[in-house]
Amino acid sequence: MQWHQQCSNIHSARMRKSCVICSPRYVSEKSTLQLLCLTREFTDSVRPVPSFFGLVMIPSPYSEQTLKQHFRVGDAGKWKLDIEKNIDSIAKAASARATLAAPNLLIHSRTDKSGKTIYFAGDIETDLILRATYSRLMHQFSLSLPNREEIVSGIVEATSEGSPYLVTKCDIRAFYESLNAEPIVNSILANTRTSSDLKQVLKSVYGAAHVPKSVAPRGLAISTVLAELTLKDFDNYVRKIPGVHRYFRYADDMIIFSLPGTSVIMLLEEKLKALGLELNDKTETREIRTNPNQTSRATPDVTAYTYLGYEFSPEEKVATYKTREFRVSIASAKLEKRTSRVFLALYAFLRDGDGVLLCDRLNYISTNRSVYKTKHTRGSKKQKIKTGIHYNYSRCGHYPSMKKGRVHMAHEASELIKIDVIMKTALFSKQSEFYSAISALPTAVQTQLNAISFAQGYRKRLMKRFTRERVGKICKAWGYE
Repeated sequence: MQWHQQCSNIHSARMRKSCVICSPRYVSEKSTLQLLCLTREFTDSVRPVPSFFGLVMIPSPYSEQTLKQHFRVGDAGKWKLDIEKNIDSIAKAASARATLAAPNLLIHSRTDKSGKTIYFAGDIETDLILRATYSRLMHQFSLSLPNREEIVSGIVEATSEGSPYLVTKCDIRAFYESLNAEPIVNSILANTRTSSDLKQVLKSVYGAAHVPKSVAPRGLAISTVLAELTLKDFDNYVRKIPGVHRYFRYADDMIIFSLPGTSVIMLLEEKLKALGLELNDKTETREIRTNPNQTSRATPDVTAYTYLGYEFSPEEKVATYKTREFRVSIASAKLEKRTSRVFLALYAFLRDGDGVLLCDRLNYISTNRSVYKTKHTRGSKKQKIKTGIHYNYSRCGHYPSMKKGRVHMAHEASELIKIDVIMKTALFSKQSEFYSAISALPTAVQTQLNAISFAQGYRKRLMKRFTRERVGKICKAWGYE
């Protein structure tokens, strides 16, 4: 019985009873020692676990301990609960609901400004269950979401290429609405690696939200899993197209770098058609040429393209054995959005007359701030990240031609100076519709307004702090909290 004593040392007395090997029924099966004991202490593994007796044990992702790992910074404010005090009871309630024969989920829906239906959890227990479901499926199918910074780094490297190339940018029309999720959902349900509890939760998601199984419920994390599984083979196909040397996809937005003369649009359309999807009409291709004989540097030929909020502007002149010179700036669509928010903040000020809130709103969109990392777990290792006008567009700048390596020179932020001019004109010009209300504010508030600058917020990486409640008030001017 020496082998059984060694095994017992691995587990607590409570867990020993649930172990396939340690339970008294199988103590005599000495030959099974060659494999690890199967216990619920190893529930984080999502690979199918071989059973010694012809069974496959798939651990549940909804144990109380596992669900506790899915609490996030911000849950207390979001759900108006004392998470530290009630974490055990919340996790216990969520675990009990998830492991019912018919899991009890509360899912609501709303319609956004574009008419699309957005689904969301109605209570924290459902939120935890959905997070655990998402985490297990991502792990089970070896999925990873595209990282914006990694993609931008890849595009910077591709843009510096000295040889001529084509840039094709496209996206999928009404992706989540057109995606036929039913085959993917059925494959998850039929997969032997999917735990029985997760299968029931997945069925209940569609039942609770009253969503047809053919639809990926936009807003719920599982829609991301369904989308990634749908496009997994498509991604591999695109990367293998002859002539394609770089391919990046962020959600349904794609950018492809290929050799001149490579036609990829028809191939993409054909492959997507088999999935019941199609490209949007705004698909475009840019030819980046190489002209080593160009002599004038005053007006270099530039062909720009945008992706993920950046505008990349490579020059045609490329010296032999050197990289291509290019500049990266904030895309015009993002600039227009911030300019629009300046005026929305001003119109909100005309309604409420709150000059301090106007200052906060303009500072919010023209500076930077620290926030807890999205989807980061609760606890002592809370991680903060910086976000805002500089940190969201930190790759902007000048990339000169180099023989070796790559130099990133500081961004002049000339496009942000234009927003500053528009904002200051709206605030202080006597012809502005806002002038009377602004001039009636206390001198101290007017001084604060005059000091606000998008360009300085970017260049100096200015930081501002706002409470969660204040952010809610600030963002109401833009139609959301």
